[in-house]
Formats: sequence, structure tokens, C-alpha cells
Amino acid sequence: MLRADATGSDVRPRYDYVEGIRALACLTVVLNHAVAEAFPILYRVEIPSVLSILQLWFAFGHHAVTAFIVVSGFCLGLPLAGGDFAKPIAFRQFMARRIARIVPPYYAALVISILICFTMFKYPAGMHFDFSAHPRPSDIAAHFLLIQNVFGTGQINYSLWSIATELQIYMLFPILVALMRKRFGWIAAAGIALAAYGVSYLVMDTRLDRAAIHFVGAFVFGMAGSWIAKSGHQVAQRLRAVAVWPFVFLGGLGGVAFWTQAIPYAKYQTVQLAQDAIVMVAIAALLIACTTAKSPLRRVLELKPLVWIGERSYSLYLLHVPIQAALLKIAISTLHLTHTERLAFSSTVGFGILLGLTWVFHRVVEIPAMALSRGLRTHPALEKA
Repeated sequence: MLRADATGSDVRPRYDYVEGIRALACLTVVLNHAVAEAFPILYRVEIPSVLSILQLWFAFGHHAVTAFIVVSGFCLGLPLAGGDFAKPIAFRQFMARRIARIVPPYYAALVISILICFTMFKYPAGMHFDFSAHPRPSDIAAHFLLIQNVFGTGQINYSLWSIATELQIYMLFPILVALMRKRFGWIAAAGIALAAYGVSYLVMDTRLDRAAIHFVGAFVFGMAGSWIAKSGHQVAQRLRAVAVWPFVFLGGLGGVAFWTQAIPYAKYQTVQLAQDAIVMVAIAALLIACTTAKSPLRRVLELKPLVWIGERSYSLYLLHVPIQAALLKIAISTLHLTHTERLAFSSTVGFGILLGLTWVFHRVVEIPAMALSRGLRTHPALEKA
């Protein structure tokens, strides 16, 4: 979701293909939620058989968040990977900058979401958002405390749970960097990733399940990808030279797509963690492939429309649920749309309006937050923390 600042360097390199990956991941989430609003399962509205392939997006919407976490680990690791993570990270400075970058836009989107809930959804509208639009005080408090990935997860704006998870994972980054300098650092990092997966299996179907603890593994995969892509270490160079990475990506993502279509949707939850592991490997492989060669995949990802959306993907991610719901409610009440027409509206006119509002939000809220984060790079109270 985030454009990660170059940690440990005053120069932030630009990688357009990363923005392209962010854009595709974000668009997948937006389409996923457009389908959910048009065909609300909680109202027992089924997707027509002719559009049954759209069920794939219910799975890929989740896996897109997995991709975001891999990209975050990759981008944060990239400036340090060339030096084999030899430069330590000051925890207070790092977290202050991450919070300055993430939290102000998050709070702005949270306030917008709450206002839409209480002004436009006082009564049910026959949409999926109806079940998020009546939060309790405890749900609102959980969102402001950034623990909504455990408490009140689906309330107010049901995409915001991942922001809390990502911010919590960031607290591990200085620890992981410190581990990388040790003799068996990568083994220890792999152990942490496996342990996170084990905990996720243990807490499945509990309140902690939505915290997505296994995403720690996605972050580690992203850091590993940055090391393979940029390190001068002999092992990294050999791995980088292997031409298999595009095929790992295509095979992994294609395999998950086939697997998702082949099993009944009701059983998807039982295989989600296993599929996430494949997606982690696939996205890390894509990042390595794009960093090491001007492949056809990279040329697609660097298309200007994708880069434009990718640069604004955090704003789009934060806003899309409440804005999508508000626009669709207006369209339903004025145009009396069928469920299929609702999806068509959200994917065309609604999406265009959403992009326009995202552009405004990015300029007014997100860009100042980015400037604030950059300003903390040399703050005297944080430099030696």
C-alpha cells in the first residue's frame, strides 16, 4: 500500500515497476470490493453463473494484500541490501517516519469513512457496506488505536484492517536488519517467518485470525528478494543470474488462480494460508525478475497509467470502500440498478469519480505526510535513537 522511503540513504531510487505492482494489487482489491458490494453475499445475492469467474476476485483481493506486504519488505530492504544490511536502523527514527507517512492519511480516511457511515447509511441499502456502517464506540476506538485487525475488523471501512497489520510488522524491520548481519541471520529470519505461519494456523477461526500474523513471512520474502536483487554477495549474484524468476511468478500466480477456481468457494478459507505462501514466493520472484532485466513483465508494469495509479495506491486503498459504497448507494436510489448493473456502474462511472477523489486526497493529505516523513530523517531527537 505504501511507497516506502529509502531507509538508510538520503537518496530514494525510483522503480516504476514497483508502482505497477502496487497499482495492479490495488485495482484487484478495488474490483474485489466492487463485486462484493454489487453481489452482497450477506444478503444471499449470488453472482450469476455467466460471471462466476468473479469469485476468483474474492480470493485474489486477499492475496493482493499479501503482495503489498512483500513489496513493502522489498522496498524497505532494497537500500540496505547492497551492503548486505550492514547499516543498522535506529528504531525510533524508523518508526517515527513510518508513522508520519502512514497514520495521517489513515486518520483522514477513517474520519471520512465514519462520516459516510453515519450520514448516508442510517438505514440498510441492500449492500455489503450495510454491515460495516453501524460501528459501536469500541469499534471506533479500536480503529483510532490501530488495533482494528483484531477488534472491530469489518466495521467502518473493512479494508483498513491491513493498515494495522502492516504497521505492526514494521516494528520488526530493525530487528530483522540486525539479524541479517549475523552469521545465521537468514536462517533466523526464516524461523521467524515459519513461526508466524505456525501461530496463524493455531489462531485460525479466532479473533486473532484477521490479524494475518503470517504476513510477517511475506515481509521477510520481500527483504530476501531485495537481497537477491541488489547484494554483491556471491550467493545473491548466482541466484540473480538464474533466469527462472519470471516463470516462478507466472507459475505461482497461475497455480493459485487454478486452485481457487477448482475448489468450492466455501472451502477457500481452509487453503488460504497455503495459497498465501505461494503468492509470497511469486511476488518476490516478480520483483527479482524486474530488477535484474528489462523483461516483458517489467515493460507492462512500467506503463504510465499503472505507474500513476501505483503512486497514489495508498490513497486509493484507503478511500475506495466508503466512496465506492456512497456512490453506489446514490446510483441505486436514483437509477434503480440491478445487481449486474451495480457492478458495471462501480467499474466505470464510479471508478472514474473514485480516481478523481483519490487524486485530491493524495495531493491534500498524502503528499504532506510524505514530506513530514522525509523531514524526520534528520530530526536531532531521533538520529541516534
